[in-house]
Amino acid sequence: MYAARPPRPTVTLPSRECVPCDKTPRRTGWYHLLVARVLLVDAGELSRRALHRVLDSGGHVVEATADAAGANASLESRDFDLALVSDDVEGGGLEFLVRLRDRRPKVMRMLLVSPAKREAAIVAVSTGLAHRSLARPFQAEALDREIGVLLEMAEHIRQAVSSQPERESAERLFRECLDGQRLALARQPIVSVRDSELCAYELLLRSRHPVLRGPLEILDAVERCDRVADLGRAVNRLAAGQIAALPASVAVFVNTHPAQFADDQVLATFEPLLPFASRVVLEITERAPLSDFHGAEQALRDLTALGFRMAVDDIGSGYNSLAVLAELQPAYIKADMSIVRRVHEDPRKQRLIHLLGSFASATGAELIAEGVESVEELEAVARYGAHLVQGFHIGKPLVEWDD
Repeated sequence: MYAARPPRPTVTLPSRECVPCDKTPRRTGWYHLLVARVLLVDAGELSRRALHRVLDSGGHVVEATADAAGANASLESRDFDLALVSDDVEGGGLEFLVRLRDRRPKVMRMLLVSPAKREAAIVAVSTGLAHRSLARPFQAEALDREIGVLLEMAEHIRQAVSSQPERESAERLFRECLDGQRLALARQPIVSVRDSELCAYELLLRSRHPVLRGPLEILDAVERCDRVADLGRAVNRLAAGQIAALPASVAVFVNTHPAQFADDQVLATFEPLLPFASRVVLEITERAPLSDFHGAEQALRDLTALGFRMAVDDIGSGYNSLAVLAELQPAYIKADMSIVRRVHEDPRKQRLIHLLGSFASATGAELIAEGVESVEELEAVARYGAHLVQGFHIGKPLVEWDD
């Protein structure tokens, strides 16, 4: 579930209310060796940066946002292990925790509160709104310790639900999705930076099932009951139906789990898309590294020979490191939204966009900036080398249900 993390250096947390810590954090227990995918939601720019540094120094993969709206957008397309939420975020920290608990119950939740609201934090934990709370001021050692407790809790929960009854339950829920026609694909536009013309749509999985309410819940279920290939076939059938109705000049990005490339019947899995192969881009998601799946490399070569193109999703986050670019030679590189978020204010992110854009151009690929949510972000990614853009500022995902 988690990856090993490197030894952590001495760190301090010079946030607006935190007391500096001059000592190396003292960590005990196995959990200090783990890395988590962390969603950080904090309205204070200085404290957010300080927390980001502390988490990053521990090897965690962090996506930071200042408000509930940004956090909700992150949840639409990303899987997290842990959320750190300040009580003073715009849009309501407690209100966001309610939505997080309902939409992503497996994400461990920590509430960061001001000293005056410690009693509210106790209520939040006792009612299950948050798993833990941490009151300011706190030192880096305290944050490290609390994260360790949450990761340990998460691991115990994961082990508890991986039993055979849970597998059978996941199988039943997934069958309900398929048999009840409760799955659909939303279209989100991808446009050219040069002339703002529509170039492609990404097809995003949506669900009307009362339990498997989103793509992450569905992926968790199919992984648990070993039905990834069946989900892939269902998605490809839905995608083929949409492609047939779109203009021939428009490409379509179809999200593809790495395990689909290891299926014995991999070509049959993509058979519905074969008539449209030249227009289909298989977007490889970050659920697991491709190297985990025997035969995946040969399957990718076979699919490329049939006319399919490849895109590497979420570069800059998770498993999709720069090494994947050399292995896959993709036609598209998608810069993770954590790089794009507020890129106009961060010279380091600007340099990274420039480097990715230069690499893409040099290898015959195109760089897509994901998660563009403002005109400032759009202008920045265009200036520093993105070829295509996608995000709420360009267009929100739209879904049409067959009723």
